[in-house]
Amino acid sequence: MDKLLLILADAGLELVPPEIRKHPSVVNNARRRGKKPEEILLDVSLHYSAMKNLKDRWKRGRPDIVHVLLLLTQDSLLNKFRKLETYIHTYQGKIIEVSPETIVPRNYNRFLGLAEQLLLVGRVPPNAEKPLATILKGTLGELIKEKGVTNVFRLDENGVLIKPREFAKIVIGEGRPAIIVGAFQRGDFSEEVRHIGADVYSIFSEALPVWSVVSHIMALITDEAGVP
Repeated sequence: MDKLLLILADAGLELVPPEIRKHPSVVNNARRRGKKPEEILLDVSLHYSAMKNLKDRWKRGRPDIVHVLLLLTQDSLLNKFRKLETYIHTYQGKIIEVSPETIVPRNYNRFLGLAEQLLLVGRVPPNAEKPLATILKGTLGELIKEKGVTNVFRLDENGVLIKPREFAKIVIGEGRPAIIVGAFQRGDFSEEVRHIGADVYSIFSEALPVWSVVSHIMALITDEAGVP
């Protein structure tokens, strides 16, 4: 295995959409933070009442999931030894490249501020020569092709059941593998993600939190690949 591309797909990471920016819960939250409603992240824990009629509301407004996953990936041995590239694919189809050198803030509020700046400006820090995260042009399919991926694996509770270690062995047998995991609370992958040709597996007979799946799989891939 050269490097593993990990794609956090359909992530609930977005600024408050126009249709609910005037809702009291959004306006009050923005006012408390000294920002405009269009400048803050959608967060179901804060904007639940505003999101009740929002399309696909069960998949959106979960920046906390992205935060936890990035804490796992950026601190992993795979990343420390430059064997991992992490990308976020958002619900709205944006592709975010996360630098392997990025240290994710442990404090959730600090993370929110950086994520908001990223979605507003396109990179953080805005004027850095080597940004910590960047919004890329193009689609998920174009990213996979551009990176020379040899095989795509998607982890899905409805996929072919396989033992986690066996899955890790299959992954490291590829020259340039990519793994897609769903960075959302519940529901199905978007049509864009399902359209990507992939081998679809499940590592457990029941649904698992995505952070549990990612931590387990990355540990096994690290072990099987002999990293370090």
